[in-house]
Amino acid sequence: MVELILAVIAMIGVIYLSYLFSKYLASSTSKINSAKYMKIIDRLPTGQDRSVIILQIGDKHYLVGNTPQTIQILTELSEEQLIELPHDGRISLHPESFKHVLDGMLNKKAKEK
Repeated sequence: MVELILAVIAMIGVIYLSYLFSKYLASSTSKINSAKYMKIIDRLPTGQDRSVIILQIGDKHYLVGNTPQTIQILTELSEEQLIELPHDGRISLHPESFKHVLDGMLNKKAKEK
């Protein structure tokens, strides 16, 4: 019986240490990925390992093509060219898309009731 209690305590300890380590890793990677002078405004995948990115550097915006071999500035964009497009209901690959999809599903279920 004592061995079982020790095994449970050890398992809880391992789970807790894993939690602390994952929290440490998440905070250290966010510091590495944080940029002081640049920000990715939007990204559109155009194929496997290819994308088009709107990048903000200071007060300027650039349209950038990204492939595994190259990163190329396609053009500079003005503020007037940055118009947010209406959401068409399709699932996108943006980090906030899961929240939009979940909210849409919850609202749909609420309307059905």
